[in-house]
Amino acid sequence: MKLSHKSGMMNHMKNNEVMGLKKMNLKKKVMYTLSTGLLACTFSFAPLSAPAVAEAGGWDVVGNIFNTVSQAAFEYEAVRSNVLNWGNSPATQQQILNETVQKYGVDTSLEHNERVSRVLNQLIDRGHYAMEPNSLPFRWRVINSDEWNAACYANDFIEVNSALVEDLKSDDALAGVLAHEMTHGLHQHIADALAKQVLYKYGSSLLTMNADVFQSTLTSYVTNYITVKNTTNLNEADADESGFYLLCSAGFNPGGFPVETMAMTLQGDVDRNLLKEIFIGAADHPASQKRFEESVQRMEEYGYNHVKVKNDKDIFIDDKYFMTATATPEMADWANAYLIAGGICKGIHDYSTVEAWGFGTPDFLNDKAYDNLRNSLSDTALSDNLQTMLANAYSLDIYDKDHRSTKAKLKKAEKERNDKITKRKNEVMSSENASAYEAHFEGYTKLGLNVLAYKEAEKAYKANPNSYIQTGNMSRAYNALNADYKEKHNTWNDEYTQKAIEYTDKALKICQDNSIDDTYWLYSNMAYYQMQAQNYAASNEHALKAISLKPDEKSNYRFVGYNSLMMGDKGSAVKYYSLYLNHGGDKDMVPAELSSEVEADAKTIEEIYASNE
Repeated sequence: MKLSHKSGMMNHMKNNEVMGLKKMNLKKKVMYTLSTGLLACTFSFAPLSAPAVAEAGGWDVVGNIFNTVSQAAFEYEAVRSNVLNWGNSPATQQQILNETVQKYGVDTSLEHNERVSRVLNQLIDRGHYAMEPNSLPFRWRVINSDEWNAACYANDFIEVNSALVEDLKSDDALAGVLAHEMTHGLHQHIADALAKQVLYKYGSSLLTMNADVFQSTLTSYVTNYITVKNTTNLNEADADESGFYLLCSAGFNPGGFPVETMAMTLQGDVDRNLLKEIFIGAADHPASQKRFEESVQRMEEYGYNHVKVKNDKDIFIDDKYFMTATATPEMADWANAYLIAGGICKGIHDYSTVEAWGFGTPDFLNDKAYDNLRNSLSDTALSDNLQTMLANAYSLDIYDKDHRSTKAKLKKAEKERNDKITKRKNEVMSSENASAYEAHFEGYTKLGLNVLAYKEAEKAYKANPNSYIQTGNMSRAYNALNADYKEKHNTWNDEYTQKAIEYTDKALKICQDNSIDDTYWLYSNMAYYQMQAQNYAASNEHALKAISLKPDEKSNYRFVGYNSLMMGDKGSAVKYYSLYLNHGGDKDMVPAELSSEVEADAKTIEEIYASNE
């Protein structure tokens, strides 16, 4: 079967993270993605020779099996490669953002947008993760929708529904959703899932060779079920697990994930009956209750299994009752309970002794992640009790064999996770990946998204600091930020100007005997940056070097003219502004006090011809 091309939003690649009421099944996701005209080829999910296989036998069957496996491997790589290429384009990312906004409209709530911005930026800036070089930086919008939902596209655009933001009052719970979505992008789940579906479809074709209609139909249903369970569901489980650790690494309360998954559970699950899932369609997300229970287990393990919530509101430390959480004006008692417990788990994880908590000092629980815990300790006796129970917990980690062993195993597993991420972070910043980041820089520069362009230029420079191209692009990135600053404040930012000069100087030292084109743009840029800094003599020096390399380019004549005027050399100013006009410059760029002299002196090429002919 060949998939036809369709138009509109449904053409585009998206991990539709239905957190509750509405769920997109796998078949729709496949059609949703592969129907896009952006893929370079059309994929056949059954080998073209499959109908003839039923009549073949012996070595013919073996040959067909070999061809099927070979074709499956080819299409697996083709699907994955095309999805990754599609997702690695700033222009496509912008296109999806525009179409999403056009279709749904943006949520105009300042509070909602500030919350998502604050939470996502904390995850991005403080979280421990590795981003592949063929992945884009995350962008987001809060859209108008009453569905409890969030989604990540294959090009790392995250859409968050306004209903979800409104429902999740805790930033830590919202961080759980966004960390989950980020993981889909970081681990490139869409590309991997769609490619694996190719293998399962080809596996189905092998199973139906020489099969009658009933057997073939049954096999098809079972294969579809297995495909969902072994692709989408596995990706969701990975997004939950890795998202939890991303949330924690960014400094959020680990209780945020249980709150988020409990809220999802309260939205309701579809009937998960096995036979219904096989013959009607398998749910492409694990059951919400299971996800909640797993997130609670991870929270407990983060605090080395000292803290538990029972009856969804009673908090125990080492099996001893500590307190019962109550509802707040914005939060149910169960949500408050898991955030209080999560705060205790975070403290036990982050502080090696009870003294490090800072009981009785201004620094006690002064991090936002501890808000719920701090607010619950208005009773001095309760605070004293917590200090006593924590002292006992730390003592158990030292003197109790079982506790000591459990903590050692959990810390070892955490170190292995973090080391794996660190290793990958170092690998992706190798020099061979600098060109990928450079392409992102150029893409965002073209779109006028200068903050994102700067971040990608910085990655390219870090990957290959010995490249004059990447070093020079850093100066371009700073200059673009400076232009944005000047537009807003009507003056240049001195720091940006000096950074542009610094990186251009480095690039010139690296460049030396390279091509005239590259050396020219570095000298020309340096002339402009020095002019911004009012270093007029230095600007002239570099502008004249640029002119010597490309005398037909006009801009540097104007730079020399302006610098000369600023230094009081009117004669040179008239001369170089005249040369600027002679090379096709704009008369409006000539200062008013020089315009009469410059225009009289300037001649076009046609005028030169006319004077001689």
